[in-house]
Amino acid sequence: MNAVFNDMQDHSSPIDGATIHDRWELLAVLDRLQDREPFGSELVGDNGYKLTLGIGGKIGFVQHSPSDGDTPYLLAVTPEKQCQQEYVEFLIGDTPTPIPRRFCIPFEMVKKIAAHFIETGERSPTVSWEEI
Repeated sequence: MNAVFNDMQDHSSPIDGATIHDRWELLAVLDRLQDREPFGSELVGDNGYKLTLGIGGKIGFVQHSPSDGDTPYLLAVTPEKQCQQEYVEFLIGDTPTPIPRRFCIPFEMVKKIAAHFIETGERSPTVSWEEI
């Protein structure tokens, strides 16, 4: 499946709007972005669904939803406490967006969920999902 990567914080980024064709290309992009200040991005599939990805160091978040903005919005739930704060702020359009701690997952898990999505177009079965 092909997907368009949208940087929701930095629209001047060279990767903003780029089409991702496979898991390896996606993982390389995510690894390059990991060290930025926590921010939001989208991976919009050609199947009518998207992942909203939070990228921020060793943690992130993943939301799965239809790409037309319809519901449901499902967030991956962490099985363990990943951070000390009640929430982590990810920049989206220069606005700090708080993500509750229970949705902050290890960045390696963000990558696995995103890779599964680009390979299958489906939501990953390796995590629990909660509708918000």
